[in-house]
Amino acid sequence: MNKLLKSVLCLSLLTGSLLAQSRTTPQQPQDDQSDRPKIDVDSYAIDVTLMPEEHRLAGKADIRFKQLDRKTYAVFDLDRRLRVDKATIGGAEARFRQFDVDSTVEIDLANQQFNSNPVLHIEYSGILNPDEGRREPVLARVTEDSAFLLYEGKWFPTNGLYRDKADMRLKVSAPSDWTLITDLAKSGDGYSSAQPSYWGTVAAGKYTATNQKSDKADISIHTLKAANDVVAPMAEAVGKIFDYYSEKFGPPPSPTLRIIEVQGANWNAQWSVGMLLLPSSGIRKDFDADALASTVAHQWFPLKFPVKDPAADAWLVDGMAQFASLLYFERTLAPVEAQTHIHTALVKALGYEGNTTVRQAGALDKDTPEYHSLVQYKGAFVFRMLRWVIGDENFDKLLARFIQQFQTTPVSTEAFEKLASEVAGGDLNYFFDQWITGSGVPELKATWTIWRRRNGYSVDGQVKQDLDLFKMPVEFEAITDGDPEYARVEVVGESSELNMKTDRKPKSVLIDPREKVLRMSSDLRVAVLINRGEELSNEGQYNAAIDEFQKAVDVDAHNSLASFRMGEALFELGNVQSAAQQFQEALNGDLKAKWVEVWSYINRGKIFDIRGQRDRAVTEYQKAVNTGDDSYGAQGEAAKLLKEPFRRAGKTTIG
Repeated sequence: MNKLLKSVLCLSLLTGSLLAQSRTTPQQPQDDQSDRPKIDVDSYAIDVTLMPEEHRLAGKADIRFKQLDRKTYAVFDLDRRLRVDKATIGGAEARFRQFDVDSTVEIDLANQQFNSNPVLHIEYSGILNPDEGRREPVLARVTEDSAFLLYEGKWFPTNGLYRDKADMRLKVSAPSDWTLITDLAKSGDGYSSAQPSYWGTVAAGKYTATNQKSDKADISIHTLKAANDVVAPMAEAVGKIFDYYSEKFGPPPSPTLRIIEVQGANWNAQWSVGMLLLPSSGIRKDFDADALASTVAHQWFPLKFPVKDPAADAWLVDGMAQFASLLYFERTLAPVEAQTHIHTALVKALGYEGNTTVRQAGALDKDTPEYHSLVQYKGAFVFRMLRWVIGDENFDKLLARFIQQFQTTPVSTEAFEKLASEVAGGDLNYFFDQWITGSGVPELKATWTIWRRRNGYSVDGQVKQDLDLFKMPVEFEAITDGDPEYARVEVVGESSELNMKTDRKPKSVLIDPREKVLRMSSDLRVAVLINRGEELSNEGQYNAAIDEFQKAVDVDAHNSLASFRMGEALFELGNVQSAAQQFQEALNGDLKAKWVEVWSYINRGKIFDIRGQRDRAVTEYQKAVNTGDDSYGAQGEAAKLLKEPFRRAGKTTIG
């Protein structure tokens, strides 16, 4: 239950994947094609056979392409587990070399004379074994029960990733009782594309479909094991999200969206045209709405709005997708509920601030926490801050022109900056330099005096922060005995004047109450440390996680969540004595979030059961029941444990 609770409660990305690299591993740019021959693929014709009993895939690929330079060879990506058996051009054998270090195959074109676009024929095969235990994300998998092949899995020879849209014709041979689902439309005895895109995602298995029609789309969820009462609410939620994005960003590449359960995935979500793949653990009643909303947005970014450079401009894809989810929550939820999602994004955006810039972070491995933090979440906050700087009306105009201009032309950061400046009617270079090509966030502090004036009150003082070149408007809120009153203050440099007029007497003044600016504070610093600890716990790095939680406690000794998370990590390590103490510290703290109380009682009860102290365990479980809090199924868990003692199998207990 500890692991289940953490998976539900941790502030983790739904776009995202398992963390694939250690913190100490040097990060390398992904899919670097700077030294490759330049080619443009017109079309792929792929014919593959899935052999489940052997976990094997055998494929044939005909690739029609243009040469864009005078190089005498071409390079394609191909999973290193798949070995090329044969390569021909126009029926003539072509020499080739495979490189495992970067999963590529090099085709020799030296002796070929072309009067038109060449067609390269490649035959290949290999075992896509699910039990290899590779640390990188599993993007192509064939088992006895099902299979999935992702575009990013390089299961056919590709010209890089998200760089070269092409047409595709696909045939897949699989067991007769399996259902095939692809991102391509059915065509004859296979599948084909109506327009160039990043085609090449396939799922196969014994699927059951649950259909849901929204105003603008046909939604279906294809499951292997999940029950209908679990998937129906999820399909309904996806329909609402899909309709909002269609209204905001225009029609998607496909009017249908199929959500597909896959087994054996070590990531949270993957997507392709009209498809969203989720692991079995992601299809549940208490699904992650934040992750779902941001992942659905990828149907538009980059599938409808591609970027010029997938690394340097990555924030325009993953950042925009996350920002789209914030827009959706602001539109559909009460302000207080929407603010919860905004706060989560802010905390995640600050997780690795100062390590590198947003543009540089786009070259990191997409499965690292640094990428998620700096590209996805900070990128989202850049859009949120831009809306605050130029105003809602101008921002809506910017989106409208963005949609019109970049549906067919890949967008770059420079082009977006130019467009934003045109719409705003002023040079926004300082803004993009500060948040995209620079790093660092301010810690805002203010001092003020409240004066009585003829028609109300005046708040006069100074705003200070620690970045010399900082320039941003900052919102201030005056708490009064009536409705709160707001003021927009231009903060430039290390010290700026604060002048705020109010109708009622302010009881207190808050800085950036609706979190419109990326900034640091003591409270946010604690939240960031807890979030980093949660991410480490999800990786199984419990000792490193405990260090982060301890840093949070050092800043705020009464923070119940930090103590609770430390207790969970200690529990996983088997140090139940220290874990019990931390759960008690959580109960003695500020009890934020509220669910910490009921689950601290439950976890202390489990520890007493482990130590054979049943009477004390029952007392803790009863305290949990008495709270009346049923967060994350707490009451059902407590009731079960009151009837039967907790037993921890396969764990060594120390301390």
